[in-house]
Amino acid sequence: MQLSEADTESISLLCTLTNVDADTAQRVYQKHNGDMNKAAEAIFGGDKGEETWTQRHNTPEPSNYYDPNAVPAVRAPNDSTIDLTGESDSGPTFGPSNRAPDPNWAVVPSNIEVPGAGISHDDQTLNEAIQASLNDVASGEETFPTQDLVRDGGRPVALRPQSPSLACPAIVVQALYFVPQVRAAVGQLRLPEIQPDVPFNHPARAIWNLIELYATMDLGQLAAIVDVEVLPSLEDEERHGDGPPDRAAAVVNSLGRIIEAHLSAQQDDDEEDSIVHLFEFSSVMVELSNRLPRKVSRNHKGSVVALEVPPNGGGDLVSRLTSLLSRFDEGKSTHDVIVEPSEMISFKLVRHPPPDDGQKKPEAIPFQFPKSFFLDQFLFRNLEISVRKQTQQLDLSREIEELKQQRETLTHLNQRDTLRDLKTTIHYYEHIAQSGGDPERQQVLTYTLERLNDILVVVESKVAGINQKIQELEKISDNLFDVPELQQLQYDLRAVLVHTGLPGRKQLYSYIQDADGVWWKTCDYEVTEVPEEIVFNDTAGLHLSAGPFLLLYSKHLSDEELHLPVNWPSIFTEQSELNNERLLQLVPPEQAAKATPRRQPAPPPSPLPPPTPSRSERHFTPPPRTTSMGPRPNPVSHHRGTSRTLDIALQDIHETPRSSY
Repeated sequence: MQLSEADTESISLLCTLTNVDADTAQRVYQKHNGDMNKAAEAIFGGDKGEETWTQRHNTPEPSNYYDPNAVPAVRAPNDSTIDLTGESDSGPTFGPSNRAPDPNWAVVPSNIEVPGAGISHDDQTLNEAIQASLNDVASGEETFPTQDLVRDGGRPVALRPQSPSLACPAIVVQALYFVPQVRAAVGQLRLPEIQPDVPFNHPARAIWNLIELYATMDLGQLAAIVDVEVLPSLEDEERHGDGPPDRAAAVVNSLGRIIEAHLSAQQDDDEEDSIVHLFEFSSVMVELSNRLPRKVSRNHKGSVVALEVPPNGGGDLVSRLTSLLSRFDEGKSTHDVIVEPSEMISFKLVRHPPPDDGQKKPEAIPFQFPKSFFLDQFLFRNLEISVRKQTQQLDLSREIEELKQQRETLTHLNQRDTLRDLKTTIHYYEHIAQSGGDPERQQVLTYTLERLNDILVVVESKVAGINQKIQELEKISDNLFDVPELQQLQYDLRAVLVHTGLPGRKQLYSYIQDADGVWWKTCDYEVTEVPEEIVFNDTAGLHLSAGPFLLLYSKHLSDEELHLPVNWPSIFTEQSELNNERLLQLVPPEQAAKATPRRQPAPPPSPLPPPTPSRSERHFTPPPRTTSMGPRPNPVSHHRGTSRTLDIALQDIHETPRSSY
């Protein structure tokens, strides 16, 4: 084919746009009959203009699907081939189609690489799902909707970081607010003295920011808070590359250390024994031989317990915790036991992808975690009774396993269900087999049927007896720890953090429970009420080895204790009242009507020991600093920063047309 000057220029431009060689550009350009746009799209889709598909015939024939210069071979008309896709003034064209095959309609096995992509169709499907979630990442510039700015009744406040990279710390900090012991402890902290040159991540600044944030979440009328300062001051930037479980655990550990250090510094030396361990518990490892202690390790401090979840899910919290903390082997055992329990305890759920052995993956089962559990069986003071109960439980487990093996022997042989085969045989003799009028054959059929029924009755009675025995033993095993000595220290579930396994701030969300026992789902700036069964049966992310990754439990509190209000510093309560007034004046009346009064209560009795003021009633001085913590802070006005989050929201209101409400 002789190329014109215009064709040559088009091919040259095509080479520049698509970064391919001139021969490839020319082949694709000619393949699409000089259509520049179609040629460019085809090259970006991986088309090199080469012959990649030919029609199969019983006898070899030249193919002209990809060469517009080729002269079609003259063949006898074939009535079985009709091209209804061609356009002709004289009607349909009968004969082989001259149209190039569209790669978008190609039927390819799922494990074959996609042309130009280098990955299989299954992987491409997953990549498309990931790309969809990346669109969520790109939406980080959006602001939350202004049509629902006012907090509706007791609905929790959503905490939305300005930076999408802080979505994980955001749901952790928000979830910790709904741990009543943490909320009460933060309310007891005295405001540290801060001056402008204090480093941004200084513990004193983090404490100030945290108190301000929690006070706003408690007293503010805003439905969602866009955070700018608090979260960056609470997390180390080196953690940004970690996965959600590790990153969330790091935030809990960091916040726990800061809060407990400041609580400790507020108390006088003679009150050291009354310090409450809010986050941090202490544990030791005890080695037993024939139930007698042989070795005890030094105290170990911790606040987050890491539990490995089976690759395909399943299992439950207490069983996994028991197997993690206690190991038995030939008359010896090793136990990690808690010496000093904390007010709250966090569980980091670690999942590893199942091995890729080429076999079909079983359906993922949600990991089971209880609404409440007792920590007593894991305490050092209860080690003796706990080991005795665990030994009994192991004996029961072995007996149950033996019974299951007996049942398997009765009902299966050579990977066949013999009980089902027996019932099928009985059905044949009873309904299908015929004597043909032969009395002797009829007698054989009747005798065989009776014998088979007798065997079925015996087998089913034995299986029923085994099942009943298994149920009895399992009930005994489940109730072994239901004794008063091991039911003194109850912990209740406060929050569950979930990851879908894909990137993006909306792929992380939490379930939190308020003081009235209502469960709420928080995803970005959206907060919705959910039934309790959703919290314990959410399967999101399980197929990607994700799902729930952090569980927050705290000591059981009475209903009265759960509803105790928190006394926040006046600098924040006064500012919250002003911010609420400004907000309600700017929003439409129908939104303002949703607001409920939120005022600072009179000082109530606290479930935690009250802080003791220092002798001079001075501001709290932060704990001893290292050289990296900066100079000692001095008092400075912080009123300007208290309305930073509200200013962002109110700016959105001013910039939003009234018709959008």
